[in-house]
Amino acid sequence: MKKTIIIIMISLLVPVFSYNSEAFELPDQISGFKIPKPTAKIVRFDIDSISLKDITLLFDVEINNPYPVKLKLSTVKAAFFVENKQFFKTQTDKLKIKARGKATTRLFVNIKYEDMAKIVKDYNKKDSLECVIDMVIVLPLPKSVHKMAKDVTFKFKLKKEVPTIKPEINIANFKVIKPSTAEIEAALKRAKKKLNADSIKNMFGAIIDGKNPSKIIDPSDLDLKLKVNFDIVMKNKTKAAMIFKDLNYNFNVNSSKLVDGFTKDIQNRQGEYILGVNNEFSSKALGNAILKAFKDGKGNYTLTGHSFVKLPDKIKKEPLKLKFNENGVFNLK
Repeated sequence: MKKTIIIIMISLLVPVFSYNSEAFELPDQISGFKIPKPTAKIVRFDIDSISLKDITLLFDVEINNPYPVKLKLSTVKAAFFVENKQFFKTQTDKLKIKARGKATTRLFVNIKYEDMAKIVKDYNKKDSLECVIDMVIVLPLPKSVHKMAKDVTFKFKLKKEVPTIKPEINIANFKVIKPSTAEIEAALKRAKKKLNADSIKNMFGAIIDGKNPSKIIDPSDLDLKLKVNFDIVMKNKTKAAMIFKDLNYNFNVNSSKLVDGFTKDIQNRQGEYILGVNNEFSSKALGNAILKAFKDGKGNYTLTGHSFVKLPDKIKKEPLKLKFNENGVFNLK
């Protein structure tokens, strides 16, 4: 009964207030009855993850709906500025808040380094940029109060230092270790095949050297472990300092999987980072795509995975997840 009286009183106030969704504020009380108000606040604003191409920011928006009806739509608009220059806007309309409930919704916004570099002339000379976000949250009100106001608006100004990254990735020192006679004999025994181990050793040696070997056996018929070593060399052309902690990786050659794994063999230098890979793959992986790479002496690679990197404290005090999704051409010789 009390809520009904409040709603009736709000409706009677229509002639007193003019509609302006940005400036309008609901009164605290009407005739001694407290007026319920929705609230919105940013409870967390942080960097979610980065890659070598972009950075993803996260916003936790907490909305409290005091009304006995569900609020079906809330609009979040944001304008992004770098070095006092606006470079893009974004909007989402996907928030839903249950009746008499409090809900926190996580929003993600992706920013590309390339877009920032286009509007910052001395981008390469900086280690970070100040990103300013003007955020507006428009929260609809129940239909029972639409004569008074259809929505309320909340405005926020957020700031975050973001790193400058302009990377160059290369695969260097790629080497496959030729198998020994003992390793081949063990693989033949496991496969229950009676073939000359020295002949097969010569065949694999020729494959690795990029020559046309005499085919004694299909390499995929053996589970022969072949050791492979290479370096992932990343150069950053800006002043941003990064310390790589580790690397989880998947490495494909000519769209075929070669190796995946984890490494902490990292050399962190100023502007250059060398991530060493020491792994092995089975000869079963030597399909036509990878055999072609050996024959050509080069191949297309894709590198996916993630690392945890330490950035300066002004950007992030804890190590931050950095995602890899890179591709290019590398030499096998």
